[in-house]
Amino acid sequence: MTGWTCRDLRSASVSAFTGGLVFLLTVCSLNASPPKKIITGISTLGAASAILSVAQKAGFFERYGLDVQIVYFGSGAVAASGLLSGEAKIALMSANSTLAAAIGGAEVVQIAGLTNKLAYGLMVSQSVKQLRDLKGHSLGIAGFGGASDFAANYIIRKDGMVPGKDVVLLAVGGQPERFSALASGKLKAVLLEPPYTGRAEKIGFRRLVNFPSLDLEFQTLGFATTRAYAKGDRETCLNYLKAVTEAIHFFKSHKSESMTILAAFLKTQDQDALEEAYYLNARQLIPEVPYSSVKGLQNTLDLLAYRNPKAKSKDPREVIDDSLVKELEESGFIAHLRKTYVITGP
Repeated sequence: MTGWTCRDLRSASVSAFTGGLVFLLTVCSLNASPPKKIITGISTLGAASAILSVAQKAGFFERYGLDVQIVYFGSGAVAASGLLSGEAKIALMSANSTLAAAIGGAEVVQIAGLTNKLAYGLMVSQSVKQLRDLKGHSLGIAGFGGASDFAANYIIRKDGMVPGKDVVLLAVGGQPERFSALASGKLKAVLLEPPYTGRAEKIGFRRLVNFPSLDLEFQTLGFATTRAYAKGDRETCLNYLKAVTEAIHFFKSHKSESMTILAAFLKTQDQDALEEAYYLNARQLIPEVPYSSVKGLQNTLDLLAYRNPKAKSKDPREVIDDSLVKELEESGFIAHLRKTYVITGP
């Protein structure tokens, strides 16, 4: 086949991270062109977000012709701004932020989902025995309009209190900042995800509410972009999702290597906390096929409606474009991944 060059990299060792990740990588190219450079954003540094690091460290972005730079934005609102400014082409962010931008008139769309349940634990000091003990105090969240905002509003309203009146919500920032605010005694309660929930418990704090155990569907994280980019460079979006979806299957089936990446991404060597983070995400929160959750997005709109009446008339399906994920499934790509990455063990 004139013009084709194929290299079979058998048992290629990836030494970009400790742990000796070994896998079979077949690269075939037609007059191979250099990888396409794009910036992708992350709104929060949680365990689920590490999927992007898995895709990068394991070489999946490169496999599908991409050179991806991962940028941490710190909140969904900032990530949305990054998309709209063109700084980032695709962002992993909460559905709250995607929907809020769309309601405000921005041409954003969610092209895939990642997690559709909340991973938070409401971590509190020992003096807080029940949620009502927080009346008159503050609860630390990442920022307004994001998943932690939804989570805080949900539990406060469910207990018959009013957010902002009975319990003040404080936008503290990312998980490291929230953990620090709790550990230092500046706040009596914050929302955290693994591994920070486990770290907080180790130093004496209690998990008052465990969100994964609640019957509550919410699109915690999804992959968003602008409609113009999704239409104008569909091939890059498809290749991006191929890399991410393969990373999901790798994460689920390669615990040791994934734990090493997780530890580096979250900057912790606390093995108990990492185990909690891994199993929660690999076995409960992250599905094999990253479709968006219509119900999860609707729950988000219900929350947004408290502050923005325009959310009441918004159809969540207007902000979803699952055609790329559908193409991955119908092409046999997902079936191939299931055969390639076999999950063993609990």
